[in-house]
Amino acid sequence: MVDYGFSAVNGASSVIIGSKYKVLVFSERGQFSITSRYTDKEGFGSVVFARPILTQEPPQIFVRHISGSHPSLGIYTTMSGGPGNWTGFLVTSAVRLGSSLQNYSMEYVACKFADQPSPEVYGMNIRDDARRIVFSSADKIVRYSKFAKNWTLQKGDMVDIYNSNLTIDADDFVCISSIDRGVMWFADGVQFAGLTLLSNSVPVLQINAQIAGGGYWYYQGMNETCFAIPVCKFPASRYYN
Repeated sequence: MVDYGFSAVNGASSVIIGSKYKVLVFSERGQFSITSRYTDKEGFGSVVFARPILTQEPPQIFVRHISGSHPSLGIYTTMSGGPGNWTGFLVTSAVRLGSSLQNYSMEYVACKFADQPSPEVYGMNIRDDARRIVFSSADKIVRYSKFAKNWTLQKGDMVDIYNSNLTIDADDFVCISSIDRGVMWFADGVQFAGLTLLSNSVPVLQINAQIAGGGYWYYQGMNETCFAIPVCKFPASRYYN
C-alpha cells in the first residue's frame, strides 16, 4: 500500500489498481493477414491502428492464429511510429519446409497504458502524483490469463529454443511485443530472437534465439527476476471496438 493516494487489492492482497502505476487497458482489435511472395522468403503482415496510441510507453500487441497455409509459424514484431504517436505494427514471419506461399489469417488486440480520463458524467479517474491519468473507469482493463516464465532451454548449434511449457488454447492471445528484431539477450550473445506460435498445426509459445557470440557473464545472476510473456483471453463480449 502506498503512503497516499488510492489502491484496490484483490483476494491475494495484491494491488490491481492504484495511483502509482498505470493500468494496461484495451485499445482496439481486428484481423490481419501474413503473406509471402516467394516460398523460400519471409512473409509480412502489417496493421495501422484506427487511432494512434498517444502514450510514451509502446503499446502491447497480442495475437492469435486463426488459419493458415502452413503447419508452422514463427514471427518477430516491429512497432510503427514512436513515443507519443504509435501508429501500428509490422510482423515478419518464417516457416519450416513446405512449397506453398505463406497465407495466414491472424487476430490482434492492441493494448495501451491508461492515458485518457473518462468522458462519462459518472465514474472514476485516478491520477498519479504528477496528475497523469493512471486509471479510468471507462477503460477495459486487461485481465491476464497466464504467464510464460518457466522456460526450458533446448541448445542448438546455431539457434537455441526456449520452450514455454504452456498450453496455448485456441482462444488465447500471445503478447508479441517483447520480441523484436535486434534483441540482445542477456543470457547469451544472440543476434536476434523470434517467437514460434504454431508447430505441427498446434498453437505453441517458443522463443528462437540465433546465437552470434560467446555470451555474457553477470556476477549478480538474475536477481530473482525472470523473462515473462503474458497470455490473455479477450472475449468479444467485453473487448470490442
